[in-house]
Amino acid sequence: MTTHVSCCKWHGITCDAEGFITKIELPFNKLAGVLPDDIGGLARLENLQLDHNSISGTLPRAWDSLAALEYVFLGGTFISGTIPPEYGSLKRMVNWDLGVTSISGTLPESVIGKGGLHYVNVALTQVSGTIPHKFFQNPLDYVNFGRTSLSGTISDAIGKLDQLDHFYMEHTAVSGTLPDSIKGARRLYDLDLEGARLSGTLPPELGEMTRLDYVHFGKCVGISGTIPQTIAGLTRVDYIDLESTKVSGTIPPEMGYLHGIDFLYMEETQISGTIPPQMGKLEQLDILYLDDTKISGTIPREIKELELDSLHVGRSELSGTLPPELATLDALDYINFGRTKMTGTLPPELKKLKNLDYLYLDGSLISGTLPEEWNDLEELDILCLNATKISGTLPPKYYKMRRLDFMYIEENALSGTIPPQYGKLEAIDFLSFDNTRLSGTIPPEMGKLDRLKDLDLDFTRISGTIPPELGDCDNFYELDLDSTFLSGTIPDSFAKFDNLFDLEMDHTQISGTLPKVFDKMARLSLLYVHDTPISGTLPHGIGKWDNVEELNFKNTPISGTLPSGFTTLDHLEHFDVSSTRISGVLPRAMGNMNDLKKFMASSSSVSGFLPSELGHIGKLEWLSASYTPISGTLPKKLEQAGDLEHINLHSMQLSGTLPPEWGRLKHLEKLSLYGNKISGSLPIGFLERMRDLKSCELTKATTDALEWNTNHFYCAADVHETFASYPAACVPLQYQICAADYWIAQLAGAAVGTLLVLGLLVFCAKKARDNYIRKRSKLLNEVTSTSATVLSDLSDRKAGAPVVIVDGKSMGLAKATDSSDPRHCDE
Repeated sequence: MTTHVSCCKWHGITCDAEGFITKIELPFNKLAGVLPDDIGGLARLENLQLDHNSISGTLPRAWDSLAALEYVFLGGTFISGTIPPEYGSLKRMVNWDLGVTSISGTLPESVIGKGGLHYVNVALTQVSGTIPHKFFQNPLDYVNFGRTSLSGTISDAIGKLDQLDHFYMEHTAVSGTLPDSIKGARRLYDLDLEGARLSGTLPPELGEMTRLDYVHFGKCVGISGTIPQTIAGLTRVDYIDLESTKVSGTIPPEMGYLHGIDFLYMEETQISGTIPPQMGKLEQLDILYLDDTKISGTIPREIKELELDSLHVGRSELSGTLPPELATLDALDYINFGRTKMTGTLPPELKKLKNLDYLYLDGSLISGTLPEEWNDLEELDILCLNATKISGTLPPKYYKMRRLDFMYIEENALSGTIPPQYGKLEAIDFLSFDNTRLSGTIPPEMGKLDRLKDLDLDFTRISGTIPPELGDCDNFYELDLDSTFLSGTIPDSFAKFDNLFDLEMDHTQISGTLPKVFDKMARLSLLYVHDTPISGTLPHGIGKWDNVEELNFKNTPISGTLPSGFTTLDHLEHFDVSSTRISGVLPRAMGNMNDLKKFMASSSSVSGFLPSELGHIGKLEWLSASYTPISGTLPKKLEQAGDLEHINLHSMQLSGTLPPEWGRLKHLEKLSLYGNKISGSLPIGFLERMRDLKSCELTKATTDALEWNTNHFYCAADVHETFASYPAACVPLQYQICAADYWIAQLAGAAVGTLLVLGLLVFCAKKARDNYIRKRSKLLNEVTSTSATVLSDLSDRKAGAPVVIVDGKSMGLAKATDSSDPRHCDE
């Protein structure tokens, strides 16, 4: 015999008197599978509640026949797809809850705008598109479109929703202004518009919405204007958030009437002026945020009337001193006056704040010493006094701050030594005293701080050696000892630093070699040992440092070759072996180091050639290998490293010509190639596209004989035309390269011209001389011939007869002259 059990007796199932299912209520029931089409056959189903189960699939179109359906709760499931427009036939529907699902698409107007909806929730879904205008014609009491991609505006019709009590539009693309008509939604309790794209000002009508409890305009960057005085009407408000808006003006004294407010957030706004004394009337106020504002003046003494838990006025124009009245705020657990203009000393009275967890006074003008009495702050978790005028010494009794997790007291005039008692700070994770005047040694007791993750002592006067006990801090994440007076060697106990991420020991007198324990530091990301006497070779296990990003060995006696695993460091960004004794050739596999941004090897013994594979490093920004014996030619493929900013390859053995392809390095800021044996013409277009170029040294002559330029360039184009299109940094090149050729050419031209003139003069002089000699010879011949004729004639004439020579011929006179005549000229 078979027994039939009615499904009306199943858990979560309700039936009417006739045995028809009216309710399926199975939330949080660990259900799985997809939504069955068969539910569409439950003609009298009114309530379907399957939220917070592992149900998937899409909304069945067959459900459009559920004429009696009023309530659907499917939030917190894995359903996807879109809302079928056919659901517009569900005339009795008043409740849609599809929040926190994978529902997408738009809101069908046939479903959303049908006029009978009270409750709609599609928050945290992939719904998009604009909000249908008819949506606001529903008698809505709950709307949650938060954190979707819905857009559009808030309709003026919202003022007619006199039953609306929750309205959530946070982090949507909803824009426009908040309509003044919103005052009609008098029952509104929660108004959340955080991060929406609203603009305009806060409507004064908000003050008429006396039931408002939660008002959130935070991160609505388009909201501006001032806080309306009518805000005093929000007597029941508990939460107001105006964070990261453009709200300006002063805090209205009327805010003192918000007697029920617990949370007031106004950080990152343009609010200015002082904190009104009337704020002291906000007896319920727990949290006040005024960080990153233009608030000025002093803290009103009326603040002692509050029951504050948190007081945040950091990064403002606040001034004055820390009022001792703060010590009366027994519940205060968070104080932030960091980066303000506050002065004075640290009040010992603050020791009464037994619940104080966080104290930020960094970047203020606070001075004086650390109060011994503060050792009573046993609940203090964070003490931040960076960049203040604090002086004096570290109080040894601060070890009683058993819950202290962060102690930041850097960049001030703190002096003395690190108390050994600090080895009892059981909860300390971060301890930072960098840029202070602390001296002495690192206490061995610090090795007892087994929770310590970060110790910063850089730029202090700490000396001595690194105590081996420090290796017992096996949770170390960051150890900064650079720019101190530490010496000695690196302890072998560092082998325990399995989690070490950042190790900085540069600019110290730490010596010896890098111990083999470094091979085990698999999580190391940054290692700085530059400018130290550390010697030996690079760790052989360097290829195991899968997370390393920066390695700096500059200016150390480290020698040997680049380890074989060096090129497998996929995340390495900065590698510097400048001024070391590192030798060997640059491996071609460097082209596989995709994240490498800076490779520095100047003044090392690296040799060989520049691998053309360097061009495969797409992120390369700096390439420096000057003062090395590297030879060969400039690799053409380097132009593929399009992010290159600095090329420093001067004073090497490079030869060949300038690759025209380098003209594509449009981000290049510095190009230094002098002191090589590069020659040829300056390629047309080589420098014209390097618009960011600030330093260009293709040739250079200095008093150092080793640096006298050995490159030989010449210009193919006219020098003035060539440099007219170059970046400003290249203009000086006209005195280095092309203009040098130009002036050399000019001088050569002048020299040739001078030689031509001299040659012409010599030629003319020679011609003149030859003519002179020829005429002289002719004249002598004529004189000789004439003399012979004259002598012959004289022999035929009487003695004393006058003779005249004309054109080389002798002629006798017809009549002899009288020697007594005064016109007679004696011979």
